[in-house]
Amino acid sequence: MKYFVWHVVRRAFLNIKGNLYPNLSTVGIIAISMLVFSSFTLIAINLSSFLKLWEEKIEIMAYLKRETPIQEVETLLNKIRLLEGVESVRYISPFDALAFMESKLGGQKDLLKGIQAWILPPSFEIELKKEYRNSTGIKGVVSQLKKFPQFEEIQFGQEWVDTFSALVHLLNLTQWILGGLLLLAMIFIISNTLQLTISARREEIEIMRIVGARPSFIHIPIYIEGLLQGLFGAGLAVLFLYLLQEIMLLHLPSPIQVWTAKVPIHFLPPEVILQILLGGMCLGLFGSFIASMKFLRFGE
Repeated sequence: MKYFVWHVVRRAFLNIKGNLYPNLSTVGIIAISMLVFSSFTLIAINLSSFLKLWEEKIEIMAYLKRETPIQEVETLLNKIRLLEGVESVRYISPFDALAFMESKLGGQKDLLKGIQAWILPPSFEIELKKEYRNSTGIKGVVSQLKKFPQFEEIQFGQEWVDTFSALVHLLNLTQWILGGLLLLAMIFIISNTLQLTISARREEIEIMRIVGARPSFIHIPIYIEGLLQGLFGAGLAVLFLYLLQEIMLLHLPSPIQVWTAKVPIHFLPPEVILQILLGGMCLGLFGSFIASMKFLRFGE
């Protein structure tokens, strides 16, 4: 058994060495294809991460009608605290709203000079429970708030949540459609490259058949060759993607660097990297299997 394993592995490496340029070309094409697929995966992961961070910070602002008596505020606060999905509620008076605007403007707070607090509407700042900080949960809480006649307007940034959710879904869909097309292309390229290398060794393989070599001694090295091509190609794709991300992060404009410090950009998680490597190996194995089957039919 040890001799068999040693033989097929050694044979696979000798085959690669003997047909170096075709194999390097195949590895390069696999690397480029997997790089494109991995890039879409990386973008989708970071957009999903950003969407989750943003959803966690989403709050609902419910603006009261100006004619709402101040005596009703406490009663209304208690009712809203009992709503499903509500974590906490805070009343913001017109004076609080003006003070908040001044703090945000900083040195430019003089722009608010002459503005009276009474022109700003009182409001409720509503924080949601963690499990409700998503598109469906927010809509459910808002639908409950709309039943209160004291509210004139309710703002919650739902359009941005829906837009980002749709964008993430579109990227995931594009990723898998593109991945399917690249998969077919890679299988075709791998199988054709291996057919060329098999044809170059046709006489050697025929001699092995004549002297009684088992089919496994002939074909398993071909499968290993495809596995190695897929592994090297996928590994290079992950390495290139990491280097590209690092280079891009180093050359980002200063304003964007400040923004990315607050919203970190992640690389592919280890489990995704492992899936990419295994996917490359499976593609290589499948391509070599197809090439082997075609050769067998030719040989017959």
